[in-house]
Amino acid sequence: MSEYYFLTSLFPPLVIEHVPALNFFELKELLSINLSAKDFEKVEKFLSIIDMDNLRAFWAKEPHDKRGNYTREEVEHALAHLAWPEDKEFPDYLKEFIEKRPDDKKKVEEFAILMSQFLKEGAEEEEGFLSEYFAFERGLRLVLVGFRAKKLGRNISKEFQYEDATEPLIAEILAQRDAAVFEPPFEFRELKAIFLSFSEFPLELHKALLAYSFGKIEEFYGSSLFSMDRILGFMARLLIVERWLELDMQEGITMIGKIEGNVR
Repeated sequence: MSEYYFLTSLFPPLVIEHVPALNFFELKELLSINLSAKDFEKVEKFLSIIDMDNLRAFWAKEPHDKRGNYTREEVEHALAHLAWPEDKEFPDYLKEFIEKRPDDKKKVEEFAILMSQFLKEGAEEEEGFLSEYFAFERGLRLVLVGFRAKKLGRNISKEFQYEDATEPLIAEILAQRDAAVFEPPFEFRELKAIFLSFSEFPLELHKALLAYSFGKIEEFYGSSLFSMDRILGFMARLLIVERWLELDMQEGITMIGKIEGNVR
């Protein structure tokens, strides 16, 4: 695997709540110029999680995240032909998800099923940072489904009806179906305090989860400072920093709206 001494030396420190010296689009451009074609494919694979979120955004008629691999127009074209640009055919599970749910509202409501399958396959097919990152993202989302189901009095078994009940993580969550209080699997034990503290405050919960992920991701690329895993880890953490700042901006706009409403 290539060592990118010069490239990683350009990476500035990343701190939650602080505007980074290098933004995501600048980083992507830097990587496209300096990485080998094979290594840049790993960047595109990382960005595919944004592409999946952009499918949901399209179905929900929500804003498109431009940090993904494809434009909104390309996403629309891909959905019409069941293939990404350059004839990258959709995987069978994505085709099946779309074909079984002709209504966009239904696709949005059950999007978690699709994302779980995407992340599961990514964790199994990739290696190194990407494998650990996809596995972590999937586990985090599944544990949060368990927390919310317990809080809202939903049937946990029904929430996980499309998952493999023999998978250790799923089995641990399903074991909580009759518990008075949800206890997350050991590797996600920190989430209990986060969810209990902020479950009534969606924006603060989102921020706390971003901060949690920001700290965890650093564990996935090991001690090598110049590897591709290090580059992908920086990219993942930069994405979190930008998303945190976007939440702050959203909160500011909401507060201004409330103030103006009170004045008027």
